[in-house]
Amino acid sequence: MKQPNDKNSRYCTRCTRALKACLCEYIVPLENRTPLYILQHPYEVAHPKGTAALLAASLQQAEIRVGEDFSGDTWLNDLLADPSLRCYLLWPDEEAISPAELREQMASVSSGATSVAFILLDGTWRKAFRMLQSNPALARLPRIGLGAIAGQYAIRKKPFPEALSTIEAGYHLLSQWEGEPERYAPLLTLFERLNTQWQAFAEGRRT
Repeated sequence: MKQPNDKNSRYCTRCTRALKACLCEYIVPLENRTPLYILQHPYEVAHPKGTAALLAASLQQAEIRVGEDFSGDTWLNDLLADPSLRCYLLWPDEEAISPAELREQMASVSSGATSVAFILLDGTWRKAFRMLQSNPALARLPRIGLGAIAGQYAIRKKPFPEALSTIEAGYHLLSQWEGEPERYAPLLTLFERLNTQWQAFAEGRRT
């Protein structure tokens, strides 16, 4: 369903894409048990090949916040200070634990004592790293990683084979954490549709 901002707008307010390239008909509402908070670099907001808006539109518990320096952001500081919530940053490094390892850790915590939330950075790797360096509170968060998964982002340059788009990262994270990859399969279908749409556009430009 196309949802323009107003009668003169050329963009859908749901998927944020141009109305002629709207992907809302391919968005399947999904009920994720663990919330995702997406911190989006300003340069990604209007990027036609971005996937954060598609991920957020698909998930019941997903929220996008735009910025680069969140150190003075009351919303984020309150979220990270919540004693009933453990936030994990999706970031692939040597300190990151897998979703399976996190489940083992949470199993040792008293039942119902703590909830989990995931934070994703949406931007190029260079900009995401700058966001991390600009926000000490984020840099101090425990990190979760997905392992070696080949990204399928065919329409944007990848810095390395395991680089994932935001919607791919959300799919793999929730699938591994909640153990129901088939339930989140519509995210990959939506992502494939985006890739196909852009490839068809590129082919049309060349003919």
